[in-house]
Amino acid sequence: MSKHLPLALALWCTCVLPGFLQARTWTEAASGRKIDAEFVSSDAGSVTILMRSGQKYTLPLSRLAPEDQAFVQEQLRNKKTPPGETPRGGPKVKDRFEDIKKLTASEIPVNGEAHPALAKADVAIQGFMAEKGIGALTFALSKNGKVLHDRAFGWADSSLKTPLQPGVKMRVASLTKPVVKSAILTLIDAGKLKLEDQVYTVLQLDQYKEAKACDARWKAVTIDQLLEHKGGWDRDQKAGDLTTHSSEMERMFRLKPDELEPIYVVRYGLTLPLDFDPGTKESYCNFGYVLLARVIEKVSGQKFVDCLQQTVCKESAAPSFSMSASDARRRQVGEVWYSYHPEYTQEQIPLSFQTEAYDGAGGLACTAADYSRFLEKYWVSGKPRKEGGYRYAFDGSLPGVTAICSQRLDGINYTAIANRRDRAGSDWNGELRKRIEEALDPVAGQLP
Repeated sequence: MSKHLPLALALWCTCVLPGFLQARTWTEAASGRKIDAEFVSSDAGSVTILMRSGQKYTLPLSRLAPEDQAFVQEQLRNKKTPPGETPRGGPKVKDRFEDIKKLTASEIPVNGEAHPALAKADVAIQGFMAEKGIGALTFALSKNGKVLHDRAFGWADSSLKTPLQPGVKMRVASLTKPVVKSAILTLIDAGKLKLEDQVYTVLQLDQYKEAKACDARWKAVTIDQLLEHKGGWDRDQKAGDLTTHSSEMERMFRLKPDELEPIYVVRYGLTLPLDFDPGTKESYCNFGYVLLARVIEKVSGQKFVDCLQQTVCKESAAPSFSMSASDARRRQVGEVWYSYHPEYTQEQIPLSFQTEAYDGAGGLACTAADYSRFLEKYWVSGKPRKEGGYRYAFDGSLPGVTAICSQRLDGINYTAIANRRDRAGSDWNGELRKRIEEALDPVAGQLP
């Protein structure tokens, strides 16, 4: 049963990029308060929305801003019901991959190079996939500079007929950020950039009309503060996570969803006040990494991915890194298919937002083996692995992506990437990591 939402408590935060099929930012007309949530259904007087927590709330249309009311009326006119919801008088759309959950772990296909000591890790992953209804997952483990285990689980397409093969690229979501950190620190080591440099100056943001009335604190934000999520944007406050504001950007710049590019994200950000003084607190910020990708391009004189290829990827001998396309029709050869929530009834449908527009925050794709090669050369902190023994774990989550990586004290690194995530957002990351670690710990000493 849906609930009536007290808007005073409705500022919603997210650790990941936007991506619900009908996700948008809703505005309370009287107070201007914002709610980021997914459209579920509506009638002539109210709208039901779905929060990231999984709870549904019903709002009277009269409390919403005119543009929100217009959006709801458009849904009514078009008689749209998001896939996975129950149309009035119609059946609920079936999860297309429910049949996977009927399989035993051993029935999930698996291919690729295997180390015999890791057989239980494979079984754990197969069981996880069968339990969650995951159609494709890649897993790679490395140690002492060598990939020892490179496995592909599941199927190469949504028809679930052709077994997946190793070497497929998968979107890594926020696992993009350590790669961005490494590229930034590489530019700093080369003397082309300093941690204390101000992003406003480096990017020459005063060239944009949106900068004329921007928050004065913008000019104080440094590269180091962006790297450490201290730039001034708080997901719980007014500006929030700017990467969830796709619809506002599209309206502001009169764009179609597939026309949204990173520079529009930056320009939109200039129109909003910062939530806190730069450097005074830490708040996980996707927007900061969109800015850092622009810094990489500006300082290197290359496109974002081209610079990565010439620096971090070259050093790691990991050439598969590339930009993932939101639109399945523009997806590169060798990149996997993705399963979104709610499940689509068609085999391939583009996302309702541009992954490419949030490139530095979560837009990269690569093979699991290449990400593990990256982990062999760089710490998740971005620093080269020249000394010290550290333990790092990092997660990524997007619609259609559950991604985890780990750098263990025993020198083992691993990467696992699935083509589906739980409806709530990122709960599966911890579950997948726990199962891999439980299978790995007893046999870690057997790995060379």
